[in-house]
Amino acid sequence: MGIRKIKAALIGMGVLLQFLSAHAQQYLPLASPQADYITDLALIYQGGAHRPDWTAEQLTPYVYRQQGKKTDFLFDGFLFIEFKNGKGKDYSIGYEKEHAGKEEWSWLLDRNFEQGKAIHALNDVLSGLAKKRIKPLRKRKVVLTLPEPIYDQKDWGMLDGKMLSFDNEESRFLACKWYIDDALDRWSKAGLDQVELSGFYWVAEQSTGGKTLIPRIAEYIRSKKMKFYWIPYWKAEGHGSWKAAGFDAAYQQPNHFFDEHIPDSRIDEACDFAKQHEMGMELEFDMRVEQPAFEKRLITYIGGFQKKGVLDEAAMAYYEGGNGIMKLSGHKEARMRELYQKLAAIIAGRQQKADAYYKQRRR
Repeated sequence: MGIRKIKAALIGMGVLLQFLSAHAQQYLPLASPQADYITDLALIYQGGAHRPDWTAEQLTPYVYRQQGKKTDFLFDGFLFIEFKNGKGKDYSIGYEKEHAGKEEWSWLLDRNFEQGKAIHALNDVLSGLAKKRIKPLRKRKVVLTLPEPIYDQKDWGMLDGKMLSFDNEESRFLACKWYIDDALDRWSKAGLDQVELSGFYWVAEQSTGGKTLIPRIAEYIRSKKMKFYWIPYWKAEGHGSWKAAGFDAAYQQPNHFFDEHIPDSRIDEACDFAKQHEMGMELEFDMRVEQPAFEKRLITYIGGFQKKGVLDEAAMAYYEGGNGIMKLSGHKEARMRELYQKLAAIIAGRQQKADAYYKQRRR
């Protein structure tokens, strides 16, 4: 073969490889072992003293909707997330002047596992349905917040007779290990028969200061047969290298809803980035959605996610301001209740696809 033919063949092969690479890109799949088969992950802001109690009644609109005699199951994943305790201390840097210590970390788990609330309330909703012989095809999954051991914190507390100081990585790792072990121990004793624990969520929305720490934590979590989740904000440090950091599943925040000056093109840009980096996507809104301008911004998410294939292909997380789904479901205005039904219909449809994948896997 002549030199020109060889060059032409190599160029052609390069073009083909670029084409195949571009078309091989995909989101974090709608139903994937990476995310422990969580398709729709609800962010339940719970723990801080300023949060809802999250009783069974409050969680019900997230679990299912009733359409006549038909029950549509909704979210199959529940992230109990918190970044501050509501008493002046934070679980991730930047939210308060003081940082949570061992006592506040333990208190967060107390809140997560409180009888009649949060995780137990979720289990109670599902138990009530099960007594009526109404059960989801798949068990609902729970993800717990892992607080950030904030670098250089000196007053976290004692562990095994030693005061931990977060100016060194080993102390930061040991604090996280203690928390994970405590959470797993509590789960094993809680008697939760309708839900399963999938793993832990890194509450810091950027990877700053965790280049070597996060992979160590990830390895420990996986040693416990758990998954490690992350939802970075737009352009956060490390958001494109989440796999290298050790996370099992990551979702991209577009951060479009909150600022009317951000153009709608952000949705496309965030979706393209997520697909390039095999991430899921986060749908975002808060109760400003009662205002027509912000309702339109939510509709832009839905339209953009449909256009970009997110609704059909990708795992999704849902930020709704801390209690938006709850408020929309029982809103005094019919327009807002209809918005809840629109979101519920999207989630129910995605759950039907996830159930179909589950049936295929069991064959």
